[in-house]
Order: sequence, then C-alpha cells, then structure tokens
Amino acid sequence: MKTVVIGGGIIGASIAYHLAARGADVTVLTGGNPGGIATAASFAWINAAPGNPRDYFDFRIKAIEDWHRLEGDLNGRLAINWNGSLWWESDIATVQAAVAEHASWGYPIRMVSTTEATEHEPGLAQHPEHAALCTLEGSLSPVETAAALLEAAAEIGARISDDTVESIIETGGRVTGVQTGPGGINADHVVLAAGVASEEIAAEVGVRVPMENSPGFLAQSAPLPPILRGLVLSPQAHVRQNSDGRIIVGEDFGGGKPPDNRDAMAEQLMAIVRGMLADGKDVRLESHSLGQRSIPADVRPIIGPAIGMPGLYVTVMHSGVTLAALAGRLAAEEIVGGQLVDTLAPYRLERFDSEV
Repeated sequence: MKTVVIGGGIIGASIAYHLAARGADVTVLTGGNPGGIATAASFAWINAAPGNPRDYFDFRIKAIEDWHRLEGDLNGRLAINWNGSLWWESDIATVQAAVAEHASWGYPIRMVSTTEATEHEPGLAQHPEHAALCTLEGSLSPVETAAALLEAAAEIGARISDDTVESIIETGGRVTGVQTGPGGINADHVVLAAGVASEEIAAEVGVRVPMENSPGFLAQSAPLPPILRGLVLSPQAHVRQNSDGRIIVGEDFGGGKPPDNRDAMAEQLMAIVRGMLADGKDVRLESHSLGQRSIPADVRPIIGPAIGMPGLYVTVMHSGVTLAALAGRLAAEEIVGGQLVDTLAPYRLERFDSEV
C-alpha cells in the first residue's frame, strides 16, 4: 500500500511512523520543514487538563496513555518529561472547582499547599498558598520529537523528502497521488497533515476543512542547568524547561495573542521568568516565535477519510502534541486495515456537513 503523508510536524511524523510499522510504503513530504511549522511553535504540553467536556477528556487520557506506549516502542528515544504540572490562578476558586470535577473523573489532580508546591518545584522564588498539582501531565521538545519519529520511520522503510506539495492529484473522483516540483507521486492514500495549510490544500480537490487558526507567541531562553521539574502554569505566564535546558514561556499554554512589538514582549516574558525563579539571574532571551496554531472550527480534532473524495485522509488538530501518538496509531490502523475505528467517530470531517 503506497501512502504519501503531507507534513513533517509531530502529527505527520507520528502517522508516518505508525504506517511504516504496519508495512505501508510511506513517503513523507516535509516541504523543507522537518519537525513542522506549528509544531515548532508549540508549548508542547501533554495533558487532559480542565477545560474540555468529559468525552474529549476521555480521548485525551487515551492519548496520554499512547505516549507511554510509544516511548516503549522506541526504546527511550523520546525525551518526555513526566514530572507533571503545578497550576494556580488569581481566582483560586475557579481552580478548585475545575480540580474537583476532573478528580471525580479519575484525573490525578489535587489541590496542594505551599509546602507541597515547594517540594514539587523547589526552583521557584515564591510558591502559591494553594495550587493544583497533576502528576499525569508531561511535556516534550516538539521538533526533536517529530525528528525522532521521522528518523524511526525512515529506519523501517519510510522515505523522508523535503519536497513541497504543489497539488493533490485527483483522477476519476479519487485522490491518486500528489504533484511536487520534481514530479508526481502515485499513492493509494494521501494523508493531509499540513497544519494551517490543510484547509487550502483540501479545497483544491473540493474538500471543505473548516479552520479557525490563531497565532501563538512564545519566547525561549538560552540553555540553563535544570531548574524546573515540570510545567509551571501561573497567572503571569506558563513556563517549562526543555531537556536541552532552554526555558519556554508564553502568556498561556497556547502562546498568547500576537504582540505589537515581539522583541519587547519576548524580553518581558523573560523578565517574568527571572522573577519566578529563585536563581533566575542568568535567564537570557535566545529567540522568540510567532506560530499559527491549526485549530478546527469547533476546536476538536479532525481525523479520518474525506467523505466524497476517496484516497484522501485528513488529520488536523490543536493540541497536536497531546494527541500525536494516539492519532498516529489510529489513523494508521484505519488506512492499513481499511476499517473505521469507533474511537474516532466523534472526530470525523463530515460533522461539519450540516453547516453547509
């Protein structure tokens, strides 16, 4: 079975790996961006945190479990930090209510005191009187993780190409391949995992993928010795530390709205980090990014075949880092096995048909 995956971000990389692991003939077209564009600008928080209804919460729990499965499959090649998160807001009652609800669903989240918060994150200069601690959550270095998945896919036969898709080839009402600069590539299935470009690419073959993409701004420090154990989600900023020592910070988990002056905002975020850390004097800005988050119109993921256009499989979602391992496995099962998986039923593209 010949498959082409459009996109080399964390979703495309995961799908490519899982397809290759199932024996598919896989070509990944990264468009010159191995590791992706939206992926590179992700805060990269793995979670099923408060803010989602119960059914989507359950889906995200499965996604977290799949990351542990994928870690085992790749024998330690993925550097995932599973030290959890510490979260507090100015209105602690809001946090307490969310914690109570999610704890009743079985999420390992609970309110902790200053003493426990200090034990969990000793590197902070000050600790909240009350905070939520979740031991299940994690984070990863998104580009490095996508690269590791692409490398693993290549080792089992996938071809990784920097070519860019110019168009999807449609023959007789079916997708039969893609056109790139060097030429056409025939395929039994084309997987669209192109992030914010998915809507435009799909529209070329008459497939509607409703998107409400939004920007997200993050700042990154120069490498530092280990300071933070896990994620710190405070009212001022959301902060974590990469395995390479770099601290990633945004106004919220999605990166916040785009600032008018990006350099000034990045420096402001670094100043917040310096104030948050007990030994923050050496925190220096290295870079900042303004990325586009690929968000379906109703926020939930889109995963599945494009009804009415056989041969095209659409995968686009926000929280791509959280969902990548699960989405990759289930998409590969559907494509190679030829049978739809019930778990993905709520996330099909055709749910938008009633809006037309």
